Parts: sequence; C-alpha cells; structure tokens
Amino acid sequence: MQITTVALFLFAAMGGVATPIESVSNDLDARAEAGVLAKYTGKCTKSKNECKYKNDAGKDTFIKCPKFDNKKCTKDNNKCTVDTYNNAVDCD
Repeated sequence: MQITTVALFLFAAMGGVATPIESVSNDLDARAEAGVLAKYTGKCTKSKNECKYKNDAGKDTFIKCPKFDNKKCTKDNNKCTVDTYNNAVDCD
C-alpha cells in the first residue's frame, strides 16, 4: 500500500469520527428538571473575601469571592450571590 492510500483512508476515518451527531433536545432546563435551587444569597466577609450561604440541606457553605475589584467583598455582611449551575460568585 502506498502512503497516499493510507493517508486517504486515515483522513476519511477522521472525518467520520469527528462529525457531530445532532441529538434531540426537548428544550429542558437542567435547573427546572432537577428541581434544585441554583442561586443562593448570603453574606460576605471582607477580611476572608468569602461568601457564606445556606445550601439546600440547610447547612452553612463557604465559597471564595473573586479577586476582581468589581466582584470582591467590599464590606462585612454585604450581600453575595452564588449560582451553582453556572459556577459563578458575585460579592458586593
């Protein structure tokens, strides 16, 4: 077999494997289907730059606030929002 023939088969196989298959989505939202609250509000602490909120089980949960000036905790007991679905934290 010549190298060009092998290369042709290789490219054809890669094209078949790399072609995406369209799946049928029923326009379901993961948050609505799971029935789980994805956004939580809590209070942040400036010294630790972290947010404290209660999760679905009612337990206190701590998560670090971003280090960016417009997203970090600026004052103790400020409001913070945690979105567990999008994995986003926003501290005031």
